Amino acid sequence: MTGNTIHMDATFAAGNWQHGLQVAELILVFFLTAILAACLRLVTLPVYGFVIMAVLLIIAQGVHGAPNQVRYECLVLPALMAIQGQTLARFSGNAIQTVVITSNLLKCAAALAAWLMSYLPGSTVSRPSRSAVFLPGLSWVAFLMGAATASVALSLNSSLPFLWPLPLVAILCIDISRAERAQRLD
Repeated sequence: MTGNTIHMDATFAAGNWQHGLQVAELILVFFLTAILAACLRLVTLPVYGFVIMAVLLIIAQGVHGAPNQVRYECLVLPALMAIQGQTLARFSGNAIQTVVITSNLLKCAAALAAWLMSYLPGSTVSRPSRSAVFLPGLSWVAFLMGAATASVALSLNSSLPFLWPLPLVAILCIDISRAERAQRLD
């Protein structure tokens, strides 16, 4: 939402109030859904967040190609991002930002720097855990693969581009459900 906030401010500054309000609406949808998703996370198991993500992907696919496609997608996709961000906020004891690529790259870089510095003679820098190094980097790789998949789906003029992620969501639902049953969640 950083880019959207900057874009909104720039359009307001340029006097383009209609477009600025449209971007503000995206931010509001994201924020309100994030609040609801955080409430959901406090009272239910994480797997329900994945189920809601799957439903929103199906809704996004349903409005894709509709006369007001962009308008509808601009309401559904920020909500999807908020639920994703709240549902996947922690993994293996590490905080993971799933909607901010920059934060993950910075976390990965900082962990790599600490890991390298810990090997210097006389260093007092503590060595980070492997998960602190790899999870943010792998998160970025997952985003990169997701963007590439979306680009391929759109370039092929696929009639169902929003359904492509559903198999991954299903796999994650199954894995999270098993972990919940075994009570091994962070």
